[in-house]
Amino acid sequence: MASFERRVLVLDSRYEPVKIVGLHVGFVLLFTDRASPVLDSPRLIRSVTRSFTVPWIIRLHNCAPRLRKSHGPRFSRQNVYLRDGFRCQYCLNSGSALNLTLDHLIPVARGGKTSWENIVTACKACNLRKGARTIEELGIRLARPPGRPQFNSTALFALRYGLNSRNIPETWVGYVDLSISNRLIDGRHGIAGEDASQANPIFLGVLPAVS
Repeated sequence: MASFERRVLVLDSRYEPVKIVGLHVGFVLLFTDRASPVLDSPRLIRSVTRSFTVPWIIRLHNCAPRLRKSHGPRFSRQNVYLRDGFRCQYCLNSGSALNLTLDHLIPVARGGKTSWENIVTACKACNLRKGARTIEELGIRLARPPGRPQFNSTALFALRYGLNSRNIPETWVGYVDLSISNRLIDGRHGIAGEDASQANPIFLGVLPAVS
């Protein structure tokens, strides 16, 4: 909690998080009547003659929620990693972005497109073994078919600020979706030495070595 104990969570008119600010910025928003307190804290800002309470959470006045995109998030390497939980979709092992890459289920040389439905996260070793073959040629079925994800905006907020269940102030928990950030922590640490098929029983194949 050390990184956020001197911070204020700022909400919009629908009580969804929009930013995290320092104590003095939070106080200024209140003092200038641009926000109202949602949850008080024991923290104080003192002047020569007075003390002012700074809350844990404030709500902005006249701050409408952002319009959500109906078509979902844009296609990008990072968003594919997020969709797949930073986990290779062939061996189901987790890893850092440095050991991960993107793989075309139908290779580009054979007409495959770079799209949500044809791209999966793969570790570099599995990507190398697969080569220019399709998973059908290798007799593999994925645990789940790839597709366009739908990320909750408050879950992306937690990711943007590096919030997770290990560092979030307890008073903020009901306002921030930690599902993605916690999944990334679990995925990056993984379960060392655990067999992939046991970790996810619906995975139906392990990529064979290149002959």
